[in-house]
Amino acid sequence: MHSLLPLLAQDGGELSAALMDNFGALLPEMFLCAMVVIVLLVDLVRGRGPSPLFPWLTLGGIVVAIGLVISGSGDPLTVGYDGFAALQVDGLGRLFKLIFLITGALTVIFIMRSGRRYGEEGEFQVVLFGSLAGMCYLASATELIGFYVAFELVSYTGYLLAGYRLESAKGAEGASKYVIFGSVSSAIMLFGITLILGFTGTTKFSEIATALLSVETAQPALWVGAVFTFGGFAYKAAAFPFQFWCPDVYEGAPAPVAGFLAVASKAAAFSVGVRILAYAPAAGAAAATPQLAQLFSQNAAFLEKLLIVASVGTMTWGNLAALRQTSLQRMLAYSSIAHAGYLLMAAAMVLRADVATDAMTAIGFYLLIYLFMNLGAFWVATLMRRDLGTVEIRALRGLGWKQPVFGVCFVIILVSLTGLPPTAGFVGKLQLFAPVVREGFYVFAAIGLVNGAISLYYYAKPLREMFLNKPDEDTRPLRMTGADLALIVALTIPVLVLGLYRWDTVTNAVRDAVAMVQ
Repeated sequence: MHSLLPLLAQDGGELSAALMDNFGALLPEMFLCAMVVIVLLVDLVRGRGPSPLFPWLTLGGIVVAIGLVISGSGDPLTVGYDGFAALQVDGLGRLFKLIFLITGALTVIFIMRSGRRYGEEGEFQVVLFGSLAGMCYLASATELIGFYVAFELVSYTGYLLAGYRLESAKGAEGASKYVIFGSVSSAIMLFGITLILGFTGTTKFSEIATALLSVETAQPALWVGAVFTFGGFAYKAAAFPFQFWCPDVYEGAPAPVAGFLAVASKAAAFSVGVRILAYAPAAGAAAATPQLAQLFSQNAAFLEKLLIVASVGTMTWGNLAALRQTSLQRMLAYSSIAHAGYLLMAAAMVLRADVATDAMTAIGFYLLIYLFMNLGAFWVATLMRRDLGTVEIRALRGLGWKQPVFGVCFVIILVSLTGLPPTAGFVGKLQLFAPVVREGFYVFAAIGLVNGAISLYYYAKPLREMFLNKPDEDTRPLRMTGADLALIVALTIPVLVLGLYRWDTVTNAVRDAVAMVQ
């Protein structure tokens, strides 16, 4: 906490000047917070309940925020005052912010096309903007207090989004479990942060890393703190052993909200996790920053083993549990758990200096394509809920022949989720596995490959129903309009193009973004 004292001790004039210098860097987050106030004021002035104005207002606000993130690209900026660095606005942070905002925009479109009235309520849009603001702050946080506040903002808004449909018993049950698991994991993480803070005497990531540089012997309290803090990240990413809340929450939540949580919430956890693992900004110095593996010296193997165990447990549990699912939405929930395990494979390799850049690039690239393929699958669940009244996989029987464009697009999305060529999912999996193999973790890589083979079975279930089973007499087609079909095609095109043609261009762009934090 002593890091805050120089900031608080300065006079108001100097503080105002510093805030103005940081205004441009914080513009996306400030705009999202301003949109919360604007939506509340519009809702208050109207005073007549739901309105189609609110989703359009939200969509416009998110598009403006995307423009602000893109227009702010350039050299990394440290946001803080008098040596107190609260945020680092760099390429990595901007990449994750774009993932959050694009996911939020697609979620709003899904809700508008779902025919559900809850998306036209001002309160829902306020919660969504609050969640996006917390995620964007989290992607650039370099200090424990701001990180924890943003982390809790993302968690609380997630609880509200998951349980927003009060008439849904499953939604209420899932949201209740979400709150209970979230509260426990938050308490565990806060206790871990307290131990780390007590050991190092600072809240800044850079100073914590510097203090850990002097660790020469085992410090039980420090490693207990590291494990407990990891528990908070594991909960947010639905990683083992904190993944039990995920299936019930995703099944009970509206399909668009479940897609938002599966993509944006997971990306939020990895955005700050990657930064903590690989980045320690030097206070006021231009020297190259050391890897956390070097800072922990001989104890780095402990964190590596922790991440490897979490990765194996997460992918194995998620894939095996998905085998028995008959609901598409619940199957996708377990699938998202398995994908968190794949991402943790590369996260474990971030601690190895030789492949750290490749591992972080793989995580950023995979989350970017995961956005399209996972939201494409949840868009199908949204259409099924709207037109068929169910998300049971058997309801897709014969639809591949009745609606071939829809069927082909869904096939490409599922093949990409499996990780087979010629889709972007194959390229993404290849990049996640490459650092693992390069460092000689062959058994670890083999476990990942076996899990990929297991996932092929349950991803093939919808394909079998759509193309190999004849439609029943009472089989109903999806009432797809041109806009609905255009949306699933738009989500499929990047999955196919990035698997066949331009994946290297995107990979290089992600690598350049990652290089800003090295």
